[in-house]
Amino acid sequence: MRRALDTLYKLCGALAAAAMLLIAALILVQVFLRFFGGQIKSADDISGWALVATIILGLAPTYRHNAHIRVTLLIDRLKLGTPARALLERVVTALSIILVGWAAYVSAHFVWESYVYNELNQGLLAVPMWIPQFFMAFGFLVFLIALVDDLVVDLMGGTQSHLAAAADGDEMPVER
Repeated sequence: MRRALDTLYKLCGALAAAAMLLIAALILVQVFLRFFGGQIKSADDISGWALVATIILGLAPTYRHNAHIRVTLLIDRLKLGTPARALLERVVTALSIILVGWAAYVSAHFVWESYVYNELNQGLLAVPMWIPQFFMAFGFLVFLIALVDDLVVDLMGGTQSHLAAAADGDEMPVER
């Protein structure tokens, strides 16, 4: 099960990277085409969808590598002992599960409604809206799975992934 979950998180990271590369490619091609008076239809729409995909699909992998911006100011200021700090981390993870679960549900509902009503983009390209919306719903769902995964691991006596990454120094470097 662990291997499947880690593969899912890596897949999301790869999809987020691909969406970011799509944005870069669209910008470069648009700049090149403007020299010749051309353009890509709905490039701004596609770039916007790719931006949302980059952000949302990247949530789970960045969380697991402790690369999210976390507000630890309160936790650090309280100078809690290990048991109290662990309890606070569990409470924060549980609240995150509720919020991300709501976002996943709402996003999936948007996808379903767009599919049922055959909603199309109003730009130059008539793209069914459920296609770009799917990546948002999928990203929230995988982030929800990552949070539940961490809470279950924590409750079973393990260490949450972002805390383990911080302890191992596996977090992404931050410039100061």
